[in-house]
Amino acid sequence: MDKTEFLEHFNASWQALLSAFQGLSPEQMKRAGVTETWSVKDILGHVTTWEQEALQALPDIQAGKPAPDYLQLFGGIDGFNAYMVLAKNRHSLDEVLQNLTKVHEKLLRLVEETDPAEFADESPFLLCLRANTTDHYPEHTQAILDWRARNAI
Repeated sequence: MDKTEFLEHFNASWQALLSAFQGLSPEQMKRAGVTETWSVKDILGHVTTWEQEALQALPDIQAGKPAPDYLQLFGGIDGFNAYMVLAKNRHSLDEVLQNLTKVHEKLLRLVEETDPAEFADESPFLLCLRANTTDHYPEHTQAILDWRARNAI
């Protein structure tokens, strides 16, 4: 996959996520049960968290440093996710949506400004970027769509 192909996939995956929650009321977006106890708001905060992690990790990876060790820091990815959802619970829906847009725009700029050589198959940069974006968005897009279908929303 080259940089152009990645950007196309990145943007399409992002648009699919945005479309998944389009038209929901604020009350619907805060209703638990989309993914276990998570609401759409929680999912969007979670997606933003992982984009923020990518923004921090990718420059380090480019500099030859290792990616963060979530097992050591939080007992694993699930521990990190649970901690961050609780931390973001105090944010309003408007704040979550603003952060979603702001962080995504920063990540998009980073990707657009990155040397195309970083997009070589299986490069540490590309693996981290995909894990936090194009491999991640569809899981949550589908969860929202499935929840909407189950609840006829």
